[in-house]
Amino acid sequence: MTMGVALNARDADNEIDATVALAREAAGAGLRSAWFGQRFGVDSPALAGIVGREVPGLQVGTSAVPVFGRHPLLVSSQAQTAQAATHGRYHLGLALGAKHLVEGGFGIPFERPIARLREFLTALRQLTETGSADFHGELLTATTP
Repeated sequence: MTMGVALNARDADNEIDATVALAREAAGAGLRSAWFGQRFGVDSPALAGIVGREVPGLQVGTSAVPVFGRHPLLVSSQAQTAQAATHGRYHLGLALGAKHLVEGGFGIPFERPIARLREFLTALRQLTETGSADFHGELLTATTP
């Protein structure tokens, strides 16, 4: 079994620098991975990519990016960027999100969440496996030129 840690330096003057410092400490203590939740203010895939680039050998991931309020084309680009920055040590975690944030914060009806996740994953898999997508679902469309 390997162990990791969820990191959050929300109250720091520079959240990015503070998170990198925490990740270095975690790696020095023998932890193998660091995980970053999606919040307002800092983008978790970008943060994971930065930390993974700055702390060699540390596995990094998102815990987790909500599928409501995001599009598979965007998430694919973010994940591929983080994967390249970390030389293959990035793990993408997805979530449905909280109904009160989805509806209240994003103004999106929290309808058919499992169906939305299924469609999101279908489009995302096309993008990550082939580099393109041609998906037309009931709840979302994802096509590349």
